[in-house]
Amino acid sequence: MAGSEDSDSAAPMSPEVREPTPAQTEVPASAPLNAEASTSSAGQPEPENREELLAKARAFLHQPQIQREDDLAKRRFLVEKGLNEAEIQGLMREMPVQIPAVPPRSYPQPPPSNLPVLLLGLVRLFSWIAGGTAALTFIYYRVLLPRVTATFLARGSLKSHQLALIRKLNASLAALKEAQADTAAVLPKPEPHKEPPVFAACQSIDALLEQANKQEIEIPAIPAISLLRCAIADFRKGPESQNPRTEEVFQVLEGKIPWLVSDEGAPFENHLWDTLSTCSLFVPDLSPSPDPASRTPPAGDHDILYWGYAPPEAHSPTALMQSLASLSTSIPKPAPEKHSTLQHALQTMSDFTGYISSQMYAPYVSSLNRFAPGGQLGPAEEDARKEIRALKGLVLNRRSFMHTAPRPQ
Repeated sequence: MAGSEDSDSAAPMSPEVREPTPAQTEVPASAPLNAEASTSSAGQPEPENREELLAKARAFLHQPQIQREDDLAKRRFLVEKGLNEAEIQGLMREMPVQIPAVPPRSYPQPPPSNLPVLLLGLVRLFSWIAGGTAALTFIYYRVLLPRVTATFLARGSLKSHQLALIRKLNASLAALKEAQADTAAVLPKPEPHKEPPVFAACQSIDALLEQANKQEIEIPAIPAISLLRCAIADFRKGPESQNPRTEEVFQVLEGKIPWLVSDEGAPFENHLWDTLSTCSLFVPDLSPSPDPASRTPPAGDHDILYWGYAPPEAHSPTALMQSLASLSTSIPKPAPEKHSTLQHALQTMSDFTGYISSQMYAPYVSSLNRFAPGGQLGPAEEDARKEIRALKGLVLNRRSFMHTAPRPQ
């Protein structure tokens, strides 16, 4: 409206009053409506055509700058332009309903997203993992794998070498067994039930126990064959002079050795029974006669058995044993050592000669240093010194305690 006032004041005065155009009726947002109404109404007559005036007022009210103004200011301006209340009311009803302006939002700004930082961290993590994996792979293939491969090959070669040695050892053992079998064929066979020479000469249990006492051998250590043989021999010495039954054999043993009846001797007695029933030297028979011609083998388990002793057959010596016996007889016996009566004197003289030789080649030690308080003495000098001190002490003690006779008056 200030622009329209300047144009009206600058134009020459004419008897006709010009109606304001829509461009001239525009009011800036910064200028108040009261000032515009006062400037525009001064010296302007009412328009003749009311329709034209209403159209200009309607166009004026529809301007965006005027729509934001207060309704009271709009009515005041229209009244000043010459409109009545009814026309102003109709124009105001034609105006659209104004929606109150929404104030701008004043919410706080959201924080920046952490997604880029997270992605960057993931990228760094994967890069480190990839780099570490590559470094470890390089170290494994360049450092560890050759050593592991060399160790594996060395173990394989060592295993093959050990297997080859074991095969050689098995082959040598098999050859040794064959050689031993061939060599042992000419050797005499060992007797399975041979008695020790100490007990083989005994013909009774008393002699057997006496020999065991001499040798300091306990009863369980005595061979069972010797005990059974002597028990059968003792039973035959009776008036009947026949082979004993099983009960009679053990009665003779228990009468001579009461230890067999105790709990400790029960296992040894069982061992005697096993030896009697399994050893081939003790022959079971149905007849009590000791004559071998009248012996009949037992027919059943319920037959009464009599036990006899059949000594083992003497084997003829083999050629090897004969050659060994002849070789031992051909070797001269060593002469017995002769002990002279002067042997002790000879030993003493040799010991004395050795002592003189050791003293001759010993380093020289001065007599002053030898008997000095801190001097070192040899074992002989030390012994002599001890004897001198003992003799001196004995003499002094005897002089001190010696009885003194009274002097004549």
